[in-house]
Amino acid sequence: MLSLNEKFLIGSYKKVFLVKSQRGNPVETLFKLMLENGLIDGVLTCSEKKGKATPSLFLKANQVKVNPLNSYFGINTLLKRALQKYRLNKLVVFAPPCVFDELNKTQYFGIGSNWTKTAVALKVGLLCTGALTENSRQLEAIHLTGKKEKVKRFFYDRANLVYQLESNREIIVPVNVHHKYILTACRYCLNMGAKGTDITYVPKKEPNEGLFIVRSERGWYTIAQVQKIAPADLKLRISEKEETEELVSLLRDKSLLNVNDILERVELGLPTPKWSDNKLRKFYRAWNSIEGNFEEEVF
Repeated sequence: MLSLNEKFLIGSYKKVFLVKSQRGNPVETLFKLMLENGLIDGVLTCSEKKGKATPSLFLKANQVKVNPLNSYFGINTLLKRALQKYRLNKLVVFAPPCVFDELNKTQYFGIGSNWTKTAVALKVGLLCTGALTENSRQLEAIHLTGKKEKVKRFFYDRANLVYQLESNREIIVPVNVHHKYILTACRYCLNMGAKGTDITYVPKKEPNEGLFIVRSERGWYTIAQVQKIAPADLKLRISEKEETEELVSLLRDKSLLNVNDILERVELGLPTPKWSDNKLRKFYRAWNSIEGNFEEEVF
């Protein structure tokens, strides 16, 4: 049986830091400091413009603004502009796991596709329990509150996904409810922890706080450089083990819902978004096996 444990749900990492920024959102602060000090030459992500998630390429520190909601659509449409028009070679990409699942594959596509290694200086993933459109998010909020009110931001508190509404009221979003409203492809994802990145960012209750799950040497070096440059702007301390365990609990509950949907479609012989036949066979064997070993990268 496939174990939905920390290794599978969050993946390998070096350290988990609780980060507090003196300049607002901690991941925005990280990118601004890197741009200001020449560590990178651009940030590719999504921002909120006129209430809509809009793919954005930032070249100046004072422009950087990430989307406070989990809607990151169309980021790949700006990659060509970043690489060919602006000739960027120290690019940061900030996005949910699905973007990196595809980005990481391109390095194996052959001649002309090695920019994934050469142009992307840092991959920062957003821990994601499923993305929503603006309409589905509104319907989810109505389901939970009984009235129409815009969601201002989302974060994770203990083992819960939480929405902050425009009235500043906070509501816990049960994973079984959230599962009904997310995009169809998100219901078959088993990489919610953004394992293929240098750093995974987890937004917390306080807008200027978050978790940085540092995975790679490149991520570790980046954090060290930024701390050396501006120790007062971005304060880090090693996170309590309890916080990681709470994340694992949340991701396990959501993964069980996703696994149920995957197995249902496999047994019915239906196509599954994001899954090839070979990948499904590997997953099905692992899920039904009594062996404890599996290849994490398969999923």
